[in-house]
Amino acid sequence: MIRTLIRSQWLLLLTIGLYLWAFISAPERAERALAIGAGTFASVLLLIVAVFGLVGLLQVWISRELIVRLLGREGGLKGLLIAALCGTLLIGPAYIIFPLLMSIHKQGARWAVITIVLTSYAVKLQMIPIEVGFLGWPFSLGRAVVTIALAIPTGLLVEALMERRAL
Repeated sequence: MIRTLIRSQWLLLLTIGLYLWAFISAPERAERALAIGAGTFASVLLLIVAVFGLVGLLQVWISRELIVRLLGREGGLKGLLIAALCGTLLIGPAYIIFPLLMSIHKQGARWAVITIVLTSYAVKLQMIPIEVGFLGWPFSLGRAVVTIALAIPTGLLVEALMERRAL
């Protein structure tokens, strides 16, 4: 039982252990670090709760059959292109996207789709004007085109590796 707890909660236990060590060696700095950590946690807590709520709604509202038809093997190239487009439209930090992607994977989306969304997420269409302002059109357009062009081969490669691992 203790071994299972350690395996499943190792990061939490390590964090608690480090805070205990910090409180023993430098209590004032540890207190400040704890306050900063608590503030950061509080600032993202509502967002995380909202994301998990959204993931739950998606699992109920979007049928498994639709996910399989569009983003599973049946989706073919169209599904991969949808994934690339969705990746460029997503906003927000990555920790919001991971539970969403795992949810659609569990509903039947293939690994290539998950990888393509994550790869094309680096483009963020809504950020292109800001990027152009700082880095110029040639760089911004080149980066976006290369990122999207490599997203599908990268997705297919990761999917092949995941399938090989499953054997």
